[in-house]
Amino acid sequence: MEKEFSEDELQELAKQLNCPSGIQGLAVADNMDQSNRSMSLETIRTMEVKDNQWLLELGHGKAGHLVDLLKQAKGLRYWGIEISELMQQEAIKENSILVEEGLANFSLYDGLQLPFTAEMFDAIFTVNTLYFWENPVALLNEMHRVLKEKGRLYITFAHQDFMQELPFVNERFRLYDTTKLQALISQTAFQITNISNKTEQVKSKTGAEVIRNYSIACLEKCL
Repeated sequence: MEKEFSEDELQELAKQLNCPSGIQGLAVADNMDQSNRSMSLETIRTMEVKDNQWLLELGHGKAGHLVDLLKQAKGLRYWGIEISELMQQEAIKENSILVEEGLANFSLYDGLQLPFTAEMFDAIFTVNTLYFWENPVALLNEMHRVLKEKGRLYITFAHQDFMQELPFVNERFRLYDTTKLQALISQTAFQITNISNKTEQVKSKTGAEVIRNYSIACLEKCL
């Protein structure tokens, strides 16, 4: 059943979706882990990772999908990076064994500059973070920098026509369709190699059953 939210509650939900914090952030984190899971798993399948690759995820949340990712190939190394300290700590708890084994690392960043050396990663992926990027071109350029030659970036995002119907979506969100994404990528050195469009029925953050249209865009690093 859909819950009735006041305007203040919707504003707080939008804020928490951007950067979860405090007690409310924990509840939002659990909700996001469930509602984003199918998109994350579909992205992982699309990536077709290979043995011994180094992978980076932007905005990992609780990273409940990490075990599934590491099953895709042998010798994978994973780095997750977040603007939310709460999400970083929750992901470490959720994946404590993988962290102890040195298979997973979780870091914080400022949303603009990635604290990694050039050409470090074989692939980067991010699910449902595009709407909150403070400076999309600058962040894309950073991802281009830390990718190896021919490395790939996967951006998974819900379509504008779906997002704008959700009651908590406000001016904090920068919404995209595939045309707007293509215009954004054209300002960078990335090349779009494929965009896969998906549809699924899910429960929204307010509890309503909705049909979600989303895309997985595959970009390749071009020098």
